[in-house]
Amino acid sequence: MPEEKPHPAPVWLTKDYVEDKLQVYFKNNSLQLEELEIKPAIPNGENYASVMTRINVVYSTNESKKKKATNFLVKTTFASKDPAAHVLMHYGIYTREMDMYEKILPELSVIVKEELKDSRRLFAGTVNVDRERDSIIFEDLSLEYYKVACRLKKLDLEHTHLVLEKLANFHAAGAVLAERQPGIFAENFDRGFYNKHTRGYEPIMRNLLEALSRSLELQPDLKQRYQAKIDRLVDRVMDYGEQSTTINPGDFVTLTHGDIWTTNVMFQYDAEGRPSNAIFIDFQFTVWNSPAIDLHYFFSTSIHENLRLERQSELVQFYFYKLVDALKKVKYSGRIPSLFEFQRQFRTKAFYAVFSSLIFEPTMVYNGKEEASMEQIISKSEKGMRFKDDVYRSENIQKKMHLTLPFLDHLGLLDEM
Repeated sequence: MPEEKPHPAPVWLTKDYVEDKLQVYFKNNSLQLEELEIKPAIPNGENYASVMTRINVVYSTNESKKKKATNFLVKTTFASKDPAAHVLMHYGIYTREMDMYEKILPELSVIVKEELKDSRRLFAGTVNVDRERDSIIFEDLSLEYYKVACRLKKLDLEHTHLVLEKLANFHAAGAVLAERQPGIFAENFDRGFYNKHTRGYEPIMRNLLEALSRSLELQPDLKQRYQAKIDRLVDRVMDYGEQSTTINPGDFVTLTHGDIWTTNVMFQYDAEGRPSNAIFIDFQFTVWNSPAIDLHYFFSTSIHENLRLERQSELVQFYFYKLVDALKKVKYSGRIPSLFEFQRQFRTKAFYAVFSSLIFEPTMVYNGKEEASMEQIISKSEKGMRFKDDVYRSENIQKKMHLTLPFLDHLGLLDEM
């Protein structure tokens, strides 16, 4: 990916501001910030929904003459003039994530630790939530050697099983929290990528599907079989997406992550180099819905091809048994579906795999020369069209479509629904 000018750090992120927040976090009014270094945490194109900034601090206190150094991460919204902000503001994602870090995640963490007896971290600890500035400061878990897996190489079976185990705990804890605190998810947890309130993502989804259709001109065999279906899908993608996220009678529903893919999971490894824990980050699209949407999204964007194409039913079963075990441990009183019922529920939400694999995943793994941003996805300018075409004309995506399009088509997901 080319060198790109990163989003600038917020102007309010000053030495005095950080010192004030750290005094509260460490519960020590004598804390003095000696040094503050601010730099981008991730390059443009790695995250389409927010700005991540790493702050390196050196501080002292009255209790210790020795200066201490540490890092934190600051997550902020795009500036209001950024096209991404215009799209995302209708989804309530910034207030939702602040709610998650301030209220929900601490509750889930206690349930997982005390009732599921899993002492491993579930998320990064919150340092400060600033609703006036739509920002969150949280722990930098790279200090504990957590790291993100490669978005291009994807996850093997061992990493996949670990994510599914932690996801089952997250879903079970969310379900029982809703039982114990009725209404806790009643406000602002109903707006995932597809919902009944806004279609802000429609231009993004249409533009990328149109780019996919154009790319099929380079592959006559795929063009003949699938181009007409993709063209028809352009006008129906939002309808089908909303159908796939409609909660049906009998569905098991809970708090879902909503954006669970490689870059939103961090792994810690043991001395032998095996993954020992996985934590989730980026809770902007957390939504009350079927856990099947998390599974489809994760399978479509993050795991090895052979797992995605050949072993999904097996992976759903693995997850389901972990979920049932966790629900029983937390004494969930709602109805727990059978495996047969849950597999059926998974299939009814399968259109989520279409948009995840055909629309989002190609941009997630883009590693080409064009500027990668939500602005370029939305734009009809020459630069924007060039980026979108480059996404789908990459050798990797061209090869992948030979597998993905037949896989989805055989399930009837590219036909009228």
